[in-house]
Amino acid sequence: MSTKDSFSSKWGLIFAAASTAIGLGNMWLFPYRVGERGGAAFVIPYVVCAIALGLIALIGEVSIGRLTGGGPATAFQKVLQLRNKKTAPGEAFGWVCVTVALMQAVGYTLVFSWVIRFTLGSLTGSAFSAVNSNQYYAAISGNEHVLFWMIVTLLTTAITLAGGIRNGIEKCCAIMLPAIFILIIVLAIRVAFLPNVAVGYKYLFTPDWNYLFDVRTWMVALGQVFYSLSLRGSTMVTYGSYTKKTSDIVSSAKYIVFADTFISILATFMIIPAVFAFGKDLNSGPALLFITLPEIFKSIPFGQFFMFAFFLAIFFAALTSFIGQLEVVVQALHDKFKFPRLLAIFLVSTATVLLCKVFVVGNIKKVIDLLSLHLIPLCALGSAIFFFWIVPKHLVLQEIQSGHSKPVGKWIVPMGRYALCGMIIFIYILTIFKI
Repeated sequence: MSTKDSFSSKWGLIFAAASTAIGLGNMWLFPYRVGERGGAAFVIPYVVCAIALGLIALIGEVSIGRLTGGGPATAFQKVLQLRNKKTAPGEAFGWVCVTVALMQAVGYTLVFSWVIRFTLGSLTGSAFSAVNSNQYYAAISGNEHVLFWMIVTLLTTAITLAGGIRNGIEKCCAIMLPAIFILIIVLAIRVAFLPNVAVGYKYLFTPDWNYLFDVRTWMVALGQVFYSLSLRGSTMVTYGSYTKKTSDIVSSAKYIVFADTFISILATFMIIPAVFAFGKDLNSGPALLFITLPEIFKSIPFGQFFMFAFFLAIFFAALTSFIGQLEVVVQALHDKFKFPRLLAIFLVSTATVLLCKVFVVGNIKKVIDLLSLHLIPLCALGSAIFFFWIVPKHLVLQEIQSGHSKPVGKWIVPMGRYALCGMIIFIYILTIFKI
């Protein structure tokens, strides 16, 4: 925003960015990938990619937003202005990033609407008392009432966005992020006392080396890192534009990556052992969240309470991620076309519901795979190229150094240029050709 609503401190950035990063990608998709790709054999490459590449990419995206003072719709063209280049390619790439953020929000709308219904259902008891969780999920995910619940989903998010950056997004995330941690820790402790849970922990701690040395596992892990950390040249760039020059981006990025990775692993330690303990299917896709786990909760003492706690954590995580996705598009309309913020929120919310109803219902897995394996890494690559290659090296170091107490090593530029960009290109080519 040009009037300059901003985060109150680096902790405002940390709460907002970490909350955006921690979403369904952590609570559902990461455990699903772990089950699909050999347990610890997936965790190892994920952690390596998060620390070696995700951290650098996150620093770059937040820095480019703070350097230019704008979201993707304006940030990348301003970078080209620094080099006295034609700005059209930068503006075009920025709108690609905005579009991808909107696509992710459109896909998120459907799953988030399911989460809201399961959260309410677990509170009232209808989800817990359902004789058949498969039939309950089929009814929830069917077309009959889906439009109404998608509208509820968007209204829930729009209320927070209407509060602005400091009084809306920051305050919401400052409450919900600790709540997510507490709820997931409580649930992980409860799962540890389930019968026959040891086989699940054994699966997690025993890598299937065939998967670990499969290049496909590393491709999926890197895609998951960018999906989970919201690295797509949009949300983190936008949040960077709301960040003060005195805020320490480097230390903030470390906290964000740690929180995101910790929650992903913690969620896995909650879900995978529970699935093994009850002999359920790990590779059940969305059913893992909405069918398998409800059946498990029905089988344990105080199951309704733990079901509600689980879906409440999922709700908080989904809401904060959804806020970050929609804020990208809202800011773009506000900055480029000078739409009042409330009008932009209304237009984005309406478009998201309609697009979800037309394109996503019945195709959610295809949408997620398209985003996580193709579009998100492509936008992350473009953002890294703009910051580490096109922005003059001295400005890169100057921007990263701003607010950081210790000298920033010059190695960060070649890491961004060669390690980050090179690895994304390499794995992206492998993904395209399905090697």
